[in-house]
Amino acid sequence: MPRGKRTVFGVFCNDPSCPHPGERITTLRYHKQDKLGKGWKEHTADLKKYCPSIRKRVPVKLKEERHSD
Repeated sequence: MPRGKRTVFGVFCNDPSCPHPGERITTLRYHKQDKLGKGWKEHTADLKKYCPSIRKRVPVKLKEERHSD
């Protein structure tokens, strides 16, 4: 049973020292708002993910891709 719509985001490397800037790292799903009223932008403000190209955690950029059930 669906529990509300979630938005799918592509996570891309945003480090200028990376040989492949803009490389896709992973995919995340977020609700528009959680129970506390925090939106996805507040959750991802200081998000860092591992980039396999430079082998370290880097700041990321999110792009909205689609809505899922």
